[in-house]
Amino acid sequence: MRRHHGALRIQAWPMLLEHSRAALHEADSPLRTQLQALDGAGIAAWLTEIAARHPSWQLVTAPVTPTLEHVEARLRAREVGSSKLRHAYQSLDEALATLASFGALLAVDKTDAALQGAQIARQTLPVNAVTHYKAHALAGNDSPVQDGVTLNQRREQIAATLSATWLAHLDQPLLTLTAPTGAGKTLSILHGALQVRAQLTERQGVPPRLIYCLPFTAVIDQNHAVFSAVLRAADPNLADREDLLLKHHHLSSGQFRTEEIEYEADGAGQLLTETWHSEIVVTTFYQLLHTLLSPLNVNLKRAGQLTGALILLDEVQALPLRYWEALRQIFIGLARVSDARIVLLTATRPLIFQPGDAVELLPNHGEHFRALNRTRLHLHHREPLTLAAFAQRLIAELAHTERPTLIIVNRRRAVRELFAALAEALPERPLVALSTHLTPRDRWARIRLIQRLQRQGRPVIVISTQLVEAGVDLSFPVVHRDLAPLDAIIQSAGRCNRHGEQGEGLGAVYLWQLMTTASDARPPQPLWARVYDRPLIEVTLEVLGEAEYWDECAFLDLSERYFLGCRTRQDQQRVDTQLVRGDLAAIEREFQLIEEIPNVSLFICRTERDRRLWDAYRALSADPALSPAEQERRFRAQRHVFMERVIQIPARAGADLERDAVNLLKVSPETYDRAAGLIDLPPAEATCIL
Repeated sequence: MRRHHGALRIQAWPMLLEHSRAALHEADSPLRTQLQALDGAGIAAWLTEIAARHPSWQLVTAPVTPTLEHVEARLRAREVGSSKLRHAYQSLDEALATLASFGALLAVDKTDAALQGAQIARQTLPVNAVTHYKAHALAGNDSPVQDGVTLNQRREQIAATLSATWLAHLDQPLLTLTAPTGAGKTLSILHGALQVRAQLTERQGVPPRLIYCLPFTAVIDQNHAVFSAVLRAADPNLADREDLLLKHHHLSSGQFRTEEIEYEADGAGQLLTETWHSEIVVTTFYQLLHTLLSPLNVNLKRAGQLTGALILLDEVQALPLRYWEALRQIFIGLARVSDARIVLLTATRPLIFQPGDAVELLPNHGEHFRALNRTRLHLHHREPLTLAAFAQRLIAELAHTERPTLIIVNRRRAVRELFAALAEALPERPLVALSTHLTPRDRWARIRLIQRLQRQGRPVIVISTQLVEAGVDLSFPVVHRDLAPLDAIIQSAGRCNRHGEQGEGLGAVYLWQLMTTASDARPPQPLWARVYDRPLIEVTLEVLGEAEYWDECAFLDLSERYFLGCRTRQDQQRVDTQLVRGDLAAIEREFQLIEEIPNVSLFICRTERDRRLWDAYRALSADPALSPAEQERRFRAQRHVFMERVIQIPARAGADLERDAVNLLKVSPETYDRAAGLIDLPPAEATCIL
């Protein structure tokens, strides 16, 4: 198999095909021998059997050798100038089919070698696992009444409608689920997906995998925990098995357990994790989309697992607007080529799919949005405030109220400054900061602490960046939000009175426009200026208008107007056309789900265990007897716990540190605090090792 040990560079294929064609004419060529040994009739019969399970598929078979020559001739006809291709493929479908096939071959080749011929058996999932979970975990959990219906009753209505609609459109490849925040869409879509999976398994004999995608790793940990609890409620023997439920992101441990075997992270476990050998995979948008838009082996080798899969993209509004049309074309092509079913889930549905593309799984979603009126958005953004003035206003308010409060700002530095001001003024109040200036380990511990304080009825104050606004299951009676695009504001409002805790009352969301402090060098700037694109803010201001407030029942209409306005102002970046050209290297450079800023990695060393991890990492990386590949293999066993202690800072903030290296930050109370995160970075405190 060509190019299966390195990155896939499509532009090199004419040369590879030339070599392959020449090899076909050599009597002792291994390629010729291998092709002659192929059971063509058996392969055709197998493909015919597979295609019979999928009525929409069209099977075309042809002899292998003429096909190679035909492809070579076609590629030659497209050469321009110095052997560069205008297009590597006839269509986007052909490009996606090639990547899926190549990825499947990669996965089979590598896992067969790692498992020495053994296979990970496909597993059965309990169809009614969510029903069992709700009956036990949510029993007696009363919820307030709105519009004559309790919140739990409304969640059950949404779940029933979703499942019925999906089962009635079993062969529809593109779907959407638009439901209010806090309406239970995570459990509802899992229940619906299990019902659909059972029906498809009965029809085609092979169960589709469930690929559940989210924008942030913090949300993945939360949803993975919920899915694990669902399986455990159905059968305790189903818990803690990666062949059933797998969590995959850049901090994944790589450990892989089945009912009988445990594969370690420094061996087959990492490979099985990266190739998604599981029935339910909880992963990031990044991992999913780079499976289709990357030339790297590490990404391509899971592309085959998308065939026939149920792909669920939650909080889909987080996908950058500039890629909407490209992603639309890619999703449509993937559905055609791989027989996948793709569902976009959100409370603020972006215009990725156009009218007629998809079936809405909650066709009466407008009724639920209008009926659920839990929050009021108060608009104070027309009078900009400096961060210092905002802090004083917060202190004055919080000194006279015991209500838990969430404050969401656009910059990590703003989190730190507000935390310091409130900690000094309100020392008796529990105060928690959340930002990426905390290590992933400390960040997740802070979220668990907040949930514990809320269960205890403590008046906790949380100051956070945007990382809490999508999918994190936190709810406060009061939320303050710095000005942001409207979809982010609505998602932030979803952290207010989320479960109707205020009864008949409304939770309060306050929108502000916070500014930097003026200096001799520069005038004050809004904190959103280096975070969000100006056109998105302009559309937000137009849609919000001159109203004093908006109630939640109007959010659906506001978001539809907002996305229509955004679509007209944002140029589209067509990575789908780059894929047709076969220019995977350019896609790898240009496709950025999160804007990449040059960063420096800091390993936060607080405890003796941290020191031992760092010393082991330094010894491994400095061992001249080990190749880079062997160093990487040995590091895998510790990578998960190591990376949980790493934070990223902009390169300009770490100007005195060596770039492209992991640095040790010797922690002191003046530099890093578990409550506030990174506070300062004196150059003398940071030691570059690599």
